Amino acid sequence: MPKLRVSHLRFLVPFVAIAWRAGMPIGDNSFLWHVRAGTLQLDRGQVLTTDPFSFTAFGEPWRTQSWLAELGYGWLENLTGGIGWVPVMKLMAMSLTVALLGLVVHKVSGRRNAVTLGLMLILVWQAASFAIARPALLGFLLLAVVIAAVHSRSRPLWALPLVFWLWAAVHGMFVVGLGYVFLDGIRRRSRRQILAVVISGVATAATAHGLGVWGILVQFLRSRGALSLISEWQPPDFSSPMVIPFLIVIVGLLVVATLGRLRPGDLWILIPFLVFGLMAGRNVWPAVMALAPIVAIDRSYERELGQASAEPYALNWAIAAVLVIAAVIGVGREAPLLEDRFPGDEAVAALEDGPQWNDSAVGGYLIYLEGPERLVFTDDRAELYGEDRVREFIDMKTGIGVEEGFAAYGIEQAIIPVDWPIVGHLDLLGWDRRYEDEFFVVMATG
Repeated sequence: MPKLRVSHLRFLVPFVAIAWRAGMPIGDNSFLWHVRAGTLQLDRGQVLTTDPFSFTAFGEPWRTQSWLAELGYGWLENLTGGIGWVPVMKLMAMSLTVALLGLVVHKVSGRRNAVTLGLMLILVWQAASFAIARPALLGFLLLAVVIAAVHSRSRPLWALPLVFWLWAAVHGMFVVGLGYVFLDGIRRRSRRQILAVVISGVATAATAHGLGVWGILVQFLRSRGALSLISEWQPPDFSSPMVIPFLIVIVGLLVVATLGRLRPGDLWILIPFLVFGLMAGRNVWPAVMALAPIVAIDRSYERELGQASAEPYALNWAIAAVLVIAAVIGVGREAPLLEDRFPGDEAVAALEDGPQWNDSAVGGYLIYLEGPERLVFTDDRAELYGEDRVREFIDMKTGIGVEEGFAAYGIEQAIIPVDWPIVGHLDLLGWDRRYEDEFFVVMATG
Protein backbone atom coordinates (compact mmCIF):
# COMPACT_ATOMS: atom_id res chain seq x y z
CA MET A 1 0.00 0.00 0.00
CA PRO A 2 1.43 3.46 -0.91
CA LYS A 3 2.51 5.52 2.08
CA LEU A 4 -0.13 8.21 2.64
CA ARG A 5 1.19 10.49 5.37
CA VAL A 6 -0.72 12.88 7.61
CA SER A 7 1.16 15.73 5.91
CA HIS A 8 -0.53 14.63 2.66
CA LEU A 9 -3.85 13.81 4.23
CA ARG A 10 -4.55 17.19 5.75
CA PHE A 11 -4.42 18.84 2.34
CA LEU A 12 -7.61 16.98 1.42
CA VAL A 13 -9.59 18.93 3.99
CA PRO A 14 -9.80 22.19 1.97
CA PHE A 15 -11.08 20.28 -1.04
CA VAL A 16 -13.91 18.75 0.98
CA ALA A 17 -14.98 22.30 1.84
CA ILE A 18 -14.79 23.20 -1.86
CA ALA A 19 -16.98 20.22 -2.76
CA TRP A 20 -19.67 21.26 -0.30
CA ARG A 21 -19.53 24.85 -1.49
CA ALA A 22 -19.85 23.71 -5.11
CA GLY A 23 -23.12 21.95 -4.29
CA MET A 24 -24.78 25.03 -2.79
CA PRO A 25 -27.93 26.49 -4.41
CA ILE A 26 -27.37 28.64 -7.50
CA GLY A 27 -28.02 32.34 -7.01
CA ASP A 28 -26.00 33.89 -9.81
CA ASN A 29 -28.33 35.30 -12.44
CA SER A 30 -25.45 36.24 -14.73
CA PHE A 31 -24.62 32.57 -15.22
CA LEU A 32 -28.14 31.85 -16.44
CA TRP A 33 -28.12 34.31 -19.32
CA HIS A 34 -24.64 33.09 -20.25
CA VAL A 35 -26.13 29.61 -20.78
CA ARG A 36 -28.80 30.96 -23.09
CA ALA A 37 -26.27 33.09 -24.93
CA GLY A 38 -24.35 29.88 -25.54
CA THR A 39 -27.28 27.98 -27.04
CA LEU A 40 -28.22 31.01 -29.14
CA GLN A 41 -24.71 31.27 -30.57
CA LEU A 42 -24.69 27.54 -31.29
CA ASP A 43 -27.97 27.89 -33.17
CA ARG A 44 -26.81 30.94 -35.14
CA GLY A 45 -23.28 29.71 -35.76
CA GLN A 46 -21.76 33.06 -34.83
CA VAL A 47 -20.86 35.11 -31.77
CA LEU A 48 -23.20 37.81 -30.50
CA THR A 49 -22.37 41.40 -31.46
CA THR A 50 -25.74 43.06 -30.68
CA ASP A 51 -28.16 42.71 -27.80
CA PRO A 52 -30.79 39.98 -28.45
CA PHE A 53 -32.29 39.77 -24.95
CA SER A 54 -33.84 43.10 -23.84
CA PHE A 55 -36.49 45.43 -25.22
CA THR A 56 -34.73 48.46 -23.70
CA ALA A 57 -31.47 47.94 -25.65
CA PHE A 58 -32.47 45.45 -28.35
CA GLY A 59 -30.17 45.55 -31.37
CA GLU A 60 -27.67 47.91 -29.79
CA PRO A 61 -23.97 47.04 -30.23
CA TRP A 62 -22.90 44.55 -27.55
CA ARG A 63 -20.18 41.92 -27.74
CA THR A 64 -20.32 39.00 -25.39
CA GLN A 65 -16.81 38.75 -23.97
CA SER A 66 -17.22 35.16 -22.75
CA TRP A 67 -18.38 33.61 -26.01
CA LEU A 68 -16.20 30.49 -25.74
CA ALA A 69 -17.31 29.73 -22.17
CA GLU A 70 -20.91 30.31 -23.26
CA LEU A 71 -20.55 27.84 -26.11
CA GLY A 72 -19.40 25.30 -23.54
CA TYR A 73 -22.34 26.10 -21.28
CA GLY A 74 -24.76 25.83 -24.18
CA TRP A 75 -23.27 22.53 -25.31
CA LEU A 76 -23.55 21.09 -21.79
CA GLU A 77 -27.16 22.21 -21.48
CA ASN A 78 -28.04 20.68 -24.85
CA LEU A 79 -26.23 17.49 -23.85
CA THR A 80 -27.78 17.11 -20.39
CA GLY A 81 -31.09 18.94 -20.80
CA GLY A 82 -30.42 21.23 -17.85
CA ILE A 83 -27.79 22.70 -15.55
CA GLY A 84 -27.15 19.71 -13.31
CA TRP A 85 -23.48 19.81 -14.36
CA VAL A 86 -22.86 23.08 -12.51
CA PRO A 87 -21.64 21.60 -9.17
CA VAL A 88 -19.10 19.36 -10.92
CA MET A 89 -17.84 22.27 -13.02
CA LYS A 90 -17.48 24.46 -9.94
CA LEU A 91 -15.69 21.70 -8.03
CA MET A 92 -13.20 21.07 -10.82
CA ALA A 93 -12.44 24.75 -11.47
CA MET A 94 -12.18 25.72 -7.80
CA SER A 95 -10.11 22.66 -6.86
CA LEU A 96 -7.63 23.22 -9.68
CA THR A 97 -7.38 26.91 -8.82
CA VAL A 98 -6.63 26.30 -5.14
CA ALA A 99 -4.34 23.35 -5.93
CA LEU A 100 -2.20 25.43 -8.31
CA LEU A 101 -1.96 28.26 -5.80
CA GLY A 102 -1.15 25.73 -3.08
CA LEU A 103 1.78 24.42 -5.14
CA VAL A 104 3.09 27.96 -5.59
CA VAL A 105 2.73 28.74 -1.89
CA HIS A 106 4.39 25.43 -0.96
CA LYS A 107 7.38 26.25 -3.15
CA VAL A 108 7.96 29.85 -2.08
CA SER A 109 7.46 29.01 1.61
CA GLY A 110 10.37 26.60 1.56
CA ARG A 111 8.00 23.61 1.38
CA ARG A 112 6.66 24.18 4.88
CA ASN A 113 3.48 22.16 5.25
CA ALA A 114 2.04 24.29 8.06
CA VAL A 115 2.36 27.52 6.06
CA THR A 116 0.97 25.87 2.95
CA LEU A 117 -2.04 24.41 4.76
CA GLY A 118 -2.78 27.68 6.57
CA LEU A 119 -2.75 29.69 3.38
CA MET A 120 -4.74 27.06 1.50
CA LEU A 121 -7.47 27.32 4.15
CA ILE A 122 -7.45 31.10 3.70
CA LEU A 123 -7.61 30.66 -0.08
CA VAL A 124 -10.55 28.26 0.19
CA TRP A 125 -12.34 30.64 2.58
CA GLN A 126 -11.87 33.54 0.18
CA ALA A 127 -12.74 31.44 -2.87
CA ALA A 128 -16.02 30.36 -1.26
CA SER A 129 -17.62 33.75 -1.83
CA PHE A 130 -16.50 33.65 -5.47
CA ALA A 131 -17.76 30.12 -6.14
CA ILE A 132 -19.94 31.33 -8.97
CA ALA A 133 -20.87 29.47 -12.11
CA ARG A 134 -20.36 32.43 -14.43
CA PRO A 135 -17.31 32.52 -16.76
CA ALA A 136 -15.32 34.49 -14.17
CA LEU A 137 -14.81 31.13 -12.44
CA LEU A 138 -12.75 30.01 -15.43
CA GLY A 139 -10.92 33.33 -15.39
CA PHE A 140 -9.84 32.64 -11.80
CA LEU A 141 -8.49 29.27 -12.86
CA LEU A 142 -6.53 30.79 -15.74
CA LEU A 143 -5.08 33.43 -13.40
CA ALA A 144 -3.89 30.60 -11.16
CA VAL A 145 -2.34 28.92 -14.22
CA VAL A 146 -0.45 32.12 -15.05
CA ILE A 147 0.75 32.60 -11.45
CA ALA A 148 1.92 28.98 -11.33
CA ALA A 149 3.71 29.35 -14.68
CA VAL A 150 5.79 32.37 -13.67
CA HIS A 151 6.71 30.71 -10.34
CA SER A 152 7.56 27.30 -11.79
CA ARG A 153 11.15 26.16 -12.07
CA SER A 154 10.94 25.71 -15.85
CA ARG A 155 8.98 28.99 -16.34
CA PRO A 156 7.23 27.97 -19.62
CA LEU A 157 6.79 31.51 -20.92
CA TRP A 158 6.30 30.13 -24.43
CA ALA A 159 2.87 28.83 -23.33
CA LEU A 160 1.57 32.19 -22.12
CA PRO A 161 0.32 33.40 -25.54
CA LEU A 162 -1.77 30.23 -25.82
CA VAL A 163 -3.17 30.75 -22.32
CA PHE A 164 -4.09 34.37 -22.99
CA TRP A 165 -5.60 33.53 -26.38
CA LEU A 166 -7.91 31.13 -24.58
CA TRP A 167 -8.50 33.53 -21.69
CA ALA A 168 -9.54 36.40 -23.99
CA ALA A 169 -12.35 34.20 -25.30
CA VAL A 170 -13.47 33.24 -21.79
CA HIS A 171 -13.46 36.39 -19.66
CA GLY A 172 -12.26 39.98 -19.66
CA MET A 173 -10.11 39.30 -16.60
CA PHE A 174 -7.30 38.37 -18.99
CA VAL A 175 -6.06 41.95 -18.73
CA VAL A 176 -5.41 41.34 -15.00
CA GLY A 177 -3.30 38.33 -15.93
CA LEU A 178 -1.33 40.36 -18.47
CA GLY A 179 -0.73 42.98 -15.80
CA TYR A 180 0.51 40.36 -13.35
CA VAL A 181 2.99 38.84 -15.81
CA PHE A 182 4.21 42.31 -16.85
CA LEU A 183 4.73 43.48 -13.27
CA ASP A 184 6.43 40.22 -12.36
CA GLY A 185 8.68 40.65 -15.39
CA ILE A 186 9.72 44.07 -14.10
CA ARG A 187 10.32 42.56 -10.66
CA ARG A 188 12.58 39.90 -12.18
CA ARG A 189 14.09 42.33 -14.72
CA SER A 190 13.22 39.75 -17.36
CA ARG A 191 13.05 41.12 -20.91
CA ARG A 192 11.99 37.66 -22.07
CA GLN A 193 8.96 37.74 -19.79
CA ILE A 194 7.96 41.25 -20.86
CA LEU A 195 8.26 40.14 -24.50
CA ALA A 196 5.95 37.21 -23.64
CA VAL A 197 3.40 39.77 -22.38
CA VAL A 198 3.56 41.69 -25.66
CA ILE A 199 3.10 38.52 -27.72
CA SER A 200 0.28 37.40 -25.43
CA GLY A 201 -1.47 40.75 -25.85
CA VAL A 202 -1.30 40.34 -29.62
CA ALA A 203 -2.64 36.79 -29.31
CA THR A 204 -5.78 38.03 -27.57
CA ALA A 205 -6.77 39.79 -30.79
CA ALA A 206 -6.82 36.45 -32.63
CA THR A 207 -10.13 35.38 -31.07
CA ALA A 208 -13.61 35.67 -32.62
CA HIS A 209 -13.96 39.38 -31.79
CA GLY A 210 -10.52 40.33 -33.11
CA LEU A 211 -9.45 43.74 -31.85
CA GLY A 212 -12.99 44.09 -30.54
CA VAL A 213 -11.87 42.17 -27.45
CA TRP A 214 -10.05 45.33 -26.41
CA GLY A 215 -13.06 47.43 -27.40
CA ILE A 216 -15.08 45.50 -24.83
CA LEU A 217 -12.62 46.57 -22.13
CA VAL A 218 -12.83 50.19 -23.30
CA GLN A 219 -16.62 49.96 -23.08
CA PHE A 220 -16.34 48.71 -19.50
CA LEU A 221 -14.10 51.63 -18.59
CA ARG A 222 -16.59 54.03 -20.11
CA SER A 223 -19.36 52.37 -18.09
CA ARG A 224 -17.80 52.96 -14.68
CA GLY A 225 -20.71 55.23 -13.74
CA ALA A 226 -23.17 52.39 -14.28
CA LEU A 227 -20.90 49.77 -12.70
CA SER A 228 -20.44 51.90 -9.58
CA LEU A 229 -24.17 51.50 -8.92
CA ILE A 230 -23.75 47.71 -8.63
CA SER A 231 -22.72 46.32 -5.23
CA GLU A 232 -19.95 44.01 -6.48
CA TRP A 233 -18.17 46.95 -8.12
CA GLN A 234 -18.12 48.95 -4.88
CA PRO A 235 -15.19 48.80 -2.40
CA PRO A 236 -15.10 45.61 -0.28
CA ASP A 237 -17.06 45.56 2.97
CA PHE A 238 -14.60 44.38 5.62
CA SER A 239 -17.45 43.76 8.05
CA SER A 240 -18.46 40.80 5.88
CA PRO A 241 -17.05 37.41 6.97
CA MET A 242 -16.34 36.62 3.32
CA VAL A 243 -13.82 39.48 3.08
CA ILE A 244 -11.94 38.58 6.28
CA PRO A 245 -9.42 36.40 4.35
CA PHE A 246 -8.37 39.46 2.36
CA LEU A 247 -7.86 41.31 5.63
CA ILE A 248 -5.77 38.39 6.96
CA VAL A 249 -3.63 38.55 3.83
CA ILE A 250 -3.09 42.29 4.35
CA VAL A 251 -1.99 41.61 7.93
CA GLY A 252 0.27 38.85 6.62
CA LEU A 253 1.91 41.30 4.23
CA LEU A 254 2.63 43.62 7.17
CA VAL A 255 4.19 40.72 9.10
CA VAL A 256 6.35 39.72 6.14
CA ALA A 257 7.51 43.33 5.75
CA THR A 258 8.29 43.55 9.47
CA LEU A 259 10.37 40.36 9.33
CA GLY A 260 12.39 41.83 6.47
CA ARG A 261 11.41 39.17 3.94
CA LEU A 262 10.26 41.63 1.30
CA ARG A 263 12.55 42.81 -1.43
CA PRO A 264 12.04 46.13 -3.23
CA GLY A 265 11.04 44.24 -6.37
CA ASP A 266 8.13 42.57 -4.54
CA LEU A 267 6.45 45.96 -4.34
CA TRP A 268 5.79 45.78 -8.10
CA ILE A 269 3.24 43.07 -7.34
CA LEU A 270 2.22 44.03 -3.80
CA ILE A 271 1.15 47.65 -4.31
CA PRO A 272 -0.84 47.35 -7.57
CA PHE A 273 -2.74 44.24 -6.48
CA LEU A 274 -3.39 45.57 -2.99
CA VAL A 275 -4.90 48.72 -4.54
CA PHE A 276 -6.75 46.56 -7.06
CA GLY A 277 -8.35 44.51 -4.28
CA LEU A 278 -9.39 47.61 -2.36
CA MET A 279 -11.10 49.15 -5.39
CA ALA A 280 -14.03 46.72 -5.71
CA GLY A 281 -15.48 43.71 -3.95
CA ARG A 282 -15.24 41.62 -7.11
CA ASN A 283 -11.47 42.24 -7.20
CA VAL A 284 -10.79 40.72 -3.78
CA TRP A 285 -10.26 37.11 -4.88
CA PRO A 286 -7.84 37.88 -7.77
CA ALA A 287 -5.93 40.18 -5.40
CA VAL A 288 -5.63 37.45 -2.77
CA MET A 289 -4.44 35.02 -5.44
CA ALA A 290 -1.66 37.38 -6.51
CA LEU A 291 -0.63 38.38 -2.97
CA ALA A 292 -0.67 34.93 -1.31
CA PRO A 293 2.80 33.92 -2.62
CA ILE A 294 4.26 37.13 -1.16
CA VAL A 295 2.73 36.33 2.23
CA ALA A 296 4.17 32.80 2.13
CA ILE A 297 7.65 33.69 0.95
CA ASP A 298 10.62 32.68 3.09
CA ARG A 299 13.94 33.01 1.31
CA SER A 300 16.03 32.06 4.33
CA TYR A 301 14.30 28.80 5.18
CA GLU A 302 16.14 25.55 4.56
CA ARG A 303 14.16 22.40 4.89
CA GLU A 304 15.54 19.89 7.35
CA LEU A 305 15.51 16.39 5.92
CA GLY A 306 15.29 13.63 8.43
CA GLN A 307 14.05 10.13 8.76
CA ALA A 308 10.26 10.00 8.62
CA SER A 309 8.59 8.63 11.70
CA ALA A 310 6.33 5.62 11.50
CA GLU A 311 2.72 6.37 10.74
CA PRO A 312 -0.47 4.26 10.67
CA TYR A 313 -0.78 4.36 6.88
CA ALA A 314 -3.84 2.11 6.83
CA LEU A 315 -5.67 4.51 9.16
CA ASN A 316 -4.60 7.45 7.00
CA TRP A 317 -6.08 5.76 3.93
CA ALA A 318 -9.31 5.11 5.84
CA ILE A 319 -9.56 8.78 6.83
CA ALA A 320 -8.83 9.78 3.23
CA ALA A 321 -11.66 7.54 2.04
CA VAL A 322 -14.06 9.21 4.50
CA LEU A 323 -13.00 12.65 3.25
CA VAL A 324 -13.46 11.62 -0.37
CA ILE A 325 -16.93 10.23 0.41
CA ALA A 326 -17.82 13.49 2.15
CA ALA A 327 -16.66 15.44 -0.91
CA VAL A 328 -18.71 13.23 -3.26
CA ILE A 329 -21.80 13.73 -1.09
CA GLY A 330 -21.21 17.47 -1.05
CA VAL A 331 -20.87 17.89 -4.79
CA GLY A 332 -23.54 15.27 -5.53
CA ARG A 333 -26.32 17.25 -3.89
CA GLU A 334 -28.94 18.80 -6.13
CA ALA A 335 -28.10 22.46 -6.60
CA PRO A 336 -31.46 24.22 -6.93
CA LEU A 337 -31.98 27.85 -7.83
CA LEU A 338 -32.40 30.20 -4.87
CA GLU A 339 -36.12 30.80 -4.37
CA ASP A 340 -35.71 34.36 -3.11
CA ARG A 341 -33.78 35.41 -6.23
CA PHE A 342 -35.59 33.57 -9.00
CA PRO A 343 -39.38 33.24 -9.34
CA GLY A 344 -41.09 29.87 -9.46
CA ASP A 345 -42.87 28.34 -12.43
CA GLU A 346 -46.29 29.66 -11.37
CA ALA A 347 -45.03 33.22 -11.14
CA VAL A 348 -43.46 33.05 -14.62
CA ALA A 349 -46.63 31.41 -16.01
CA ALA A 350 -48.62 34.39 -14.73
CA LEU A 351 -46.81 36.65 -17.18
CA GLU A 352 -48.56 37.30 -20.48
CA ASP A 353 -46.96 38.12 -23.82
CA GLY A 354 -45.53 41.59 -24.06
CA PRO A 355 -42.94 43.62 -22.15
CA GLN A 356 -42.70 43.29 -18.39
CA TRP A 357 -40.79 45.22 -15.74
CA ASN A 358 -38.27 43.08 -13.88
CA ASP A 359 -35.09 43.35 -11.84
CA SER A 360 -31.64 42.20 -12.98
CA ALA A 361 -31.78 38.76 -11.31
CA VAL A 362 -35.22 37.97 -12.69
CA GLY A 363 -34.10 39.33 -16.06
CA GLY A 364 -31.23 36.85 -16.24
CA TYR A 365 -33.59 34.04 -15.25
CA LEU A 366 -36.23 34.99 -17.83
CA ILE A 367 -33.55 35.10 -20.51
CA TYR A 368 -32.56 31.57 -19.53
CA LEU A 369 -36.14 30.29 -19.45
CA GLU A 370 -37.70 32.00 -22.46
CA GLY A 371 -35.08 34.13 -24.18
CA PRO A 372 -34.71 35.47 -26.72
CA GLU A 373 -38.45 35.08 -27.43
CA ARG A 374 -39.30 36.93 -24.20
CA LEU A 375 -37.38 40.19 -23.98
CA VAL A 376 -36.52 41.65 -20.56
CA PHE A 377 -36.48 45.13 -19.10
CA THR A 378 -33.01 44.73 -17.59
CA ASP A 379 -30.44 42.21 -16.39
CA ASP A 380 -26.93 42.59 -14.97
CA ARG A 381 -25.17 43.73 -18.18
CA ALA A 382 -24.53 47.24 -16.86
CA GLU A 383 -22.00 47.94 -19.62
CA LEU A 384 -24.84 47.54 -22.15
CA TYR A 385 -27.51 49.59 -20.40
CA GLY A 386 -25.30 52.46 -19.30
CA GLU A 387 -25.56 54.73 -16.29
CA ASP A 388 -28.81 56.45 -17.31
CA ARG A 389 -30.80 53.24 -17.74
CA VAL A 390 -29.31 51.67 -14.59
CA ARG A 391 -30.30 54.77 -12.60
CA GLU A 392 -33.73 54.65 -14.21
CA PHE A 393 -34.18 51.10 -12.94
CA ILE A 394 -33.00 52.03 -9.44
CA ASP A 395 -35.44 54.95 -9.36
CA MET A 396 -38.32 52.79 -10.57
CA LYS A 397 -37.77 50.13 -7.90
CA THR A 398 -38.33 52.85 -5.29
CA GLY A 399 -41.42 54.19 -7.07
CA ILE A 400 -39.82 57.18 -8.81
CA GLY A 401 -40.75 57.82 -12.45
CA VAL A 402 -42.81 54.65 -12.72
CA GLU A 403 -45.76 56.06 -14.66
CA GLU A 404 -43.57 57.89 -17.17
CA GLY A 405 -41.14 55.01 -17.62
CA PHE A 406 -43.84 52.35 -17.99
CA ALA A 407 -45.66 54.48 -20.54
CA ALA A 408 -42.47 55.07 -22.54
CA TYR A 409 -41.74 51.34 -22.77
CA GLY A 410 -45.32 50.18 -23.07
CA ILE A 411 -45.11 48.13 -19.86
CA GLU A 412 -48.41 46.81 -18.48
CA GLN A 413 -47.14 44.00 -16.24
CA ALA A 414 -44.34 43.48 -13.75
CA ILE A 415 -42.72 40.64 -11.79
CA ILE A 416 -41.28 42.05 -8.58
CA PRO A 417 -39.82 40.92 -5.22
CA VAL A 418 -42.69 41.33 -2.76
CA ASP A 419 -40.86 43.69 -0.38
CA TRP A 420 -39.82 46.29 -2.96
CA PRO A 421 -41.35 49.82 -2.68
CA ILE A 422 -42.57 49.73 -6.28
CA VAL A 423 -45.15 47.12 -5.25
CA GLY A 424 -46.92 49.58 -2.96
CA HIS A 425 -46.69 52.28 -5.61
CA LEU A 426 -48.38 50.06 -8.19
CA ASP A 427 -51.05 49.18 -5.60
CA LEU A 428 -51.82 52.89 -5.29
CA LEU A 429 -52.07 53.12 -9.07
CA GLY A 430 -54.73 50.39 -9.02
CA TRP A 431 -52.69 47.55 -10.51
CA ASP A 432 -53.98 44.01 -9.91
CA ARG A 433 -51.95 41.32 -8.16
CA ARG A 434 -52.17 38.56 -10.73
CA TYR A 435 -50.00 36.16 -8.69
CA GLU A 436 -48.26 36.33 -5.33
CA ASP A 437 -46.13 33.99 -3.21
CA GLU A 438 -43.62 34.34 -0.40
CA PHE A 439 -40.96 36.02 -2.58
CA PHE A 440 -42.51 37.45 -5.75
CA VAL A 441 -45.61 39.19 -6.98
CA VAL A 442 -46.83 39.51 -10.59
CA MET A 443 -48.81 42.70 -11.14
CA ALA A 444 -50.72 44.03 -14.13
CA THR A 445 -52.85 47.01 -15.09
CA GLY A 446 -56.44 46.66 -13.97
